[in-house]
Amino acid sequence: MTTFYIIRHAEKEKGDFYNPLLRHQDEPVSQVGRQNAIRLWSYLCDKQISTIYISAYQRTRQTIEHVAAQSGISPVIDERLNEIDNGCFDGLSEEEIQRLYPEIWKVFIERSADFRFPEGETGEEASQRIASLLEEKQQTHRNENLIFVSHEGWIRLLMCHIMDLPVYRRWDFHYDFCGITEIGYQPLYQSWKLIRFNQKLSMLPT
Repeated sequence: MTTFYIIRHAEKEKGDFYNPLLRHQDEPVSQVGRQNAIRLWSYLCDKQISTIYISAYQRTRQTIEHVAAQSGISPVIDERLNEIDNGCFDGLSEEEIQRLYPEIWKVFIERSADFRFPEGETGEEASQRIASLLEEKQQTHRNENLIFVSHEGWIRLLMCHIMDLPVYRRWDFHYDFCGITEIGYQPLYQSWKLIRFNQKLSMLPT
């Protein structure tokens, strides 16, 4: 069985860190986040990881750099791990979104249908790139253990995908910084198995 360890990035710094290449804020990991990320190794040290994939955002690389150094693996960027593109919503407060995009805000609050972020993605479009990534990696890394480091919204959509839920149900899931989820692909059944969800750092050894 191919096993994926899905990790949300560590706590990030507050402030303006706009990256024009990403067209979004690209906050680094905070000092507290760096300290917490080191603890991930206590969980992953015996997992015989073969490959580490990260998003294009610096906080995913910074989150896994200790694990990568300890395991001797250079993380590989795959932009399909990027957070859902929330377009013009990035950096806006809830009050600003309600004022500037009242119709989209209404759909967002109702959470009964998919929608497109202005100049960004729909939930379904992000889900499709997640599905593409999973399909590719479970075929090219058969019976291996992989790490994906990504973002809260991405992981929520991942859960909808493997549990066959509509994408607008993604807000039903809560996910912590440095939380670990474990999923496995079962070739015999051609299906995904959820082994562990949002393992918290507080439950890991110090």
